[in-house]
Amino acid sequence: MRIGIVGAGAVGGFLAGHLARAGTEVALLARGPHLAALRDRGLTVESRGERWTVTVPASDRAADLGAVDAVVVTAKAPALPAIAAAIAPMLGPDTPVVCAMNGIPWWYHHGRPGTESRTVDRLDPEGAIWRGIGPARAIGCVVDCPAQVVEPGLVRHVAPRPGALTLGEPTGGRSERIERLAAVMEAAGVRAPIADDIRAATWSKLFVNISRSPLGVLTGLSERGMAADRDTLEITVAIMREAQAVARAHGIDVDIDEARTRDPQNRSEHRSSMLQDWDLGRPMEIDGIVRAVQDFAREAGVATPTLDVVSTLLVAKARVAGTYSG
Repeated sequence: MRIGIVGAGAVGGFLAGHLARAGTEVALLARGPHLAALRDRGLTVESRGERWTVTVPASDRAADLGAVDAVVVTAKAPALPAIAAAIAPMLGPDTPVVCAMNGIPWWYHHGRPGTESRTVDRLDPEGAIWRGIGPARAIGCVVDCPAQVVEPGLVRHVAPRPGALTLGEPTGGRSERIERLAAVMEAAGVRAPIADDIRAATWSKLFVNISRSPLGVLTGLSERGMAADRDTLEITVAIMREAQAVARAHGIDVDIDEARTRDPQNRSEHRSSMLQDWDLGRPMEIDGIVRAVQDFAREAGVATPTLDVVSTLLVAKARVAGTYSG
């Protein structure tokens, strides 16, 4: 199986390094200093006490890589409309596309019971993703892989547990294509459980992202730092409860483990991906993690007062920095 990875940053580099070490054919679509490092020195991964380097084909032109059996997009959501057009040369007639990113996915309404199959306007206002990739290719993905790019060409996995990409069909159930892809990832040492309800898995991870990532940017605190600060912790819990109410309005009931959430010992000093983006002056996943949930809440008549205040502050801060124009 030949797998194309688009956006060979922290998660993409982690996945590519594991797949290539296991003998899977990998092709990377990358750019800038990271691409130069991949070409000059290869890709180095540090994970759970191991360090290894692999050499993989990499280019900033999809046409150089050609068609693959599956595409995994690990770039951040703001880049996805442009990526949808750029990856056309990598797509064969049946090539699935996994969007491994945080927040509400663009395909969320595809296959959702009782809802018209359509894109999420907040994430895909011009329909470029819907047209360029298409809902039939989409495979859902929830990422649990705390990692960072230490320097171009060097990716460090910063958690003691194995990295995991939970996969799921937007229409529910299992399929041959998703079982094949999951098997390849598992064989490479990357956990790839298959969720029968990928939306429930998405909301479960989103409860964490929406309640911590914006606060991390606003406060500069690590995951553990936010739990150790009593006032910040209460804001975190309030946002989780509000997001849970929105999910329930969509017929999805996912529990929150408040006791675990409140214990700083269950948190690491990891800086969230949104905070890492802020540190580097890059666009953050504000729409997918925060504002799409607000849109859903308003459509359903669900009040989200705490989230609304935090979102207003986050958006204002990003606009001043010139990294958000929405």
